[in-house]
Amino acid sequence: MKPGVTHLEIESAQNGSFLETIIIRKQRGQILGVISRDSTSTFQSYLVQLTGTGDLKTLRAFTKDELFPVDLCVILGAPVNSTTISQRIDGFYRVGIRFGGMVHMMSVKQRHFCSRICLVVIVVLSISAGTAAPVFAESLPPQEPTIATVEIPAKEEEWFYLFQDAKDLILLLYPNDVTVQTLYQGAMRGLFESIGDPYSQYLNQEELDGLSQEMEGEFSGIGVAIQLISGNITVVSVFKGSPAEQAGLKAGDVILEVDGTYLRGKSAQDASDLLKGDVGTSVSVTVLRPKTGQTLTVHMVRARVSAYPIELEDLGNGMFYVRISQFTSTTGKNFSVLMEWMRHKGAKGLILDLRDNPGGLLDAAVQVATELVPSGPIVQLRQKSVRQVVWSDQETEPMPTVILVNGGTASASEIVAGAVRDRGKGILVGERTFGKACVQAVVPLGDDLGGFKLTIADYYTPAGTMISGIGLKPNVLAKEEPLELPSTLVCKREIKTGTVGLDVLALQDCLRFLGYDPGPSDGIFGKKTQTATGLFLKDHGRVYCGFVGETEMSAVNAAVAERAVNRPDTVLEEGKAILRHWLELSGN
Repeated sequence: MKPGVTHLEIESAQNGSFLETIIIRKQRGQILGVISRDSTSTFQSYLVQLTGTGDLKTLRAFTKDELFPVDLCVILGAPVNSTTISQRIDGFYRVGIRFGGMVHMMSVKQRHFCSRICLVVIVVLSISAGTAAPVFAESLPPQEPTIATVEIPAKEEEWFYLFQDAKDLILLLYPNDVTVQTLYQGAMRGLFESIGDPYSQYLNQEELDGLSQEMEGEFSGIGVAIQLISGNITVVSVFKGSPAEQAGLKAGDVILEVDGTYLRGKSAQDASDLLKGDVGTSVSVTVLRPKTGQTLTVHMVRARVSAYPIELEDLGNGMFYVRISQFTSTTGKNFSVLMEWMRHKGAKGLILDLRDNPGGLLDAAVQVATELVPSGPIVQLRQKSVRQVVWSDQETEPMPTVILVNGGTASASEIVAGAVRDRGKGILVGERTFGKACVQAVVPLGDDLGGFKLTIADYYTPAGTMISGIGLKPNVLAKEEPLELPSTLVCKREIKTGTVGLDVLALQDCLRFLGYDPGPSDGIFGKKTQTATGLFLKDHGRVYCGFVGETEMSAVNAAVAERAVNRPDTVLEEGKAILRHWLELSGN
């Protein structure tokens, strides 16, 4: 026996229908495996597993039918000259099996590649007469890899080695280039996907940096907050005054394409990277609007977007309007300053607009709610084994407050809405909220390893009302009527008298949306469409020159966007009327 080779006992036996059965044993007699050759077969497949650490320890062999079908096997060996019995090639051990003088080679990976996963090897065996000689294996001195020692719970050992073996086999056999980093990041994503929570996810370093940037400041893009929800890139809020708002995008829209790139299967960061860009650059976005089933393609010009400002407006007669777009690190402090200023100005009532507010930081939401409710509970947090009540000890005199909500009101904004409704002087007006009742921790992993978002608690209103998956039902239902926007005009040619096509049909739809009569929607640039075009250009300080080109189409698109953005806000008007009546009843 050569140095470094563990002793193997080999036993030949006749066994039923098998012509040859070779039993491999350890020194103490434990059966490790069986190699069988069927007398009725012209060739046989084997599965070989190598166990042990360092040098070759143990050879196992099984027929492939016990574990894997043929189409998953990899042919790694073929008959060779009997003088070439065993050698080490590219990290593999080649193990010779001699049947009647013919040596057949099987390749076996070292322990750190195949400790748990068996590599299936199809070995073509030529059946010949004779008795079986011993099966043996030989290793050359291995090149020791750089290793680290880790401790894992005993109950996880099998899964740990299974994962390592699967990773190593991918690196070994997958035909395309793949890095260890990519595989580990994919495994991290899989950890969070496996718990079935659409809001918990692994973030690579770029995604983590993007999240931090959006929570703190400004960016250049179209002005939407997006999340990956059930595999769809979903708009959760649209920033006021942004290109997205001017183009008519809404919370709940599912983004299908950006500049012709399909987003199905992409991450939220992938979508964000496509949507962001230099100020002044153009981007085309296709969305699905689930409420109507409508698919829209809009063209926008990227701009500098102030992500989450607080807007304030004095409505007169002691009424103030405040809109919070998202709860960032500065929202709570800024809101406290505004409330102090409004009280100094003699504020009697407040309209707090939380529509399309996707949430944000828990601390910021609690600080805002503290300004609107008396001392006492703000929100209940229910963790895995602990229930916690977040409490405010600030003595605040509640002010009559109307909170505007809709399907884009989520997470931290639902904490504020629920607290004010349960404990303050608050009325919810609008539509049922989103129902994202989870508190998440964002954990950076350091050293460019990224981080993750993990749901650590569900929250309930102070009265114990469940929100997750249900949302908050408004006290007064006020629904903004959907606005069907016409398709954006794209100039591919000049439109003149007699031009026929879909571009003419789109122009007719735009003119009708703007209040002009272009005649029938037939896609023909006839007399009535021409007259309507001339009237539109005249009303906007332009002259009709006998055709519609890029300049004219841009004017039409701008007019459509302006009308969409500046249409009457029926929900806000309803909120004003309710607050006004409330103050009258209370004598204010």
